[in-house]
Amino acid sequence: MKAKRIVSILLLAVMCLSMAACGKEKTKKYQKYVNDLITANYIGATDDYIEATGANKSDAEAMYENNITRLAEALKSYYGLNILEDDELFEDLKKLAGTIYSSIKYSTKSPEKKGGSYTVDVEIYPIDILNQTDGDVKAYVEDFNKRVSAGEFNSYEREAYEHEFAEGIVEILQNAVKNLQYAEPVTVTTTIYVEGDTFYISNEDFIKIDDVMIAQYRGTETEQTDDK
Repeated sequence: MKAKRIVSILLLAVMCLSMAACGKEKTKKYQKYVNDLITANYIGATDDYIEATGANKSDAEAMYENNITRLAEALKSYYGLNILEDDELFEDLKKLAGTIYSSIKYSTKSPEKKGGSYTVDVEIYPIDILNQTDGDVKAYVEDFNKRVSAGEFNSYEREAYEHEFAEGIVEILQNAVKNLQYAEPVTVTTTIYVEGDTFYISNEDFIKIDDVMIAQYRGTETEQTDDK
């Protein structure tokens, strides 16, 4: 278990919004827009996003489903789980990913004008599931290795062996989501880009948001020293 960080590519459509309002109403739309992007991508609450952007409902729902699958794949890679997408455990991972994202804790702040642009700050409490479960996962891996050494899995086919290992990891994560912990809040500043009568934030800014939604593995003091 040498993985230290969930690395994944966020695929989303950061769509433009019409800028029909003016003055304070316009800047309120900036905040709502950022909030709608987040709820659509992580919670699957796409109605406001669709109404504001004119996005196709099926496309918006597919965006959310892709985000859930992306997290499931990232968890599978992080823990080194060799399970196929048609394995029932991968469906369990997707359900787990949906539960994790449904528990995001954040708030968007009122827009501020900086220079010639408006910015919207997003305060995020990163979900700390990787660190929360670290001790249980390490204990499980140690015990599993002892079972391997004792010959418990000698008669297993490779696929069954990998499934058995993955099942234990998934169970640990499933238990953790019942009482998720959060890391200290992180503030991400997004810039509103205005082009003609539309406005949007960049994919780069949204990726910054995504990077802190789940806290990265911090490791022990010894591991941090070894990594240097």
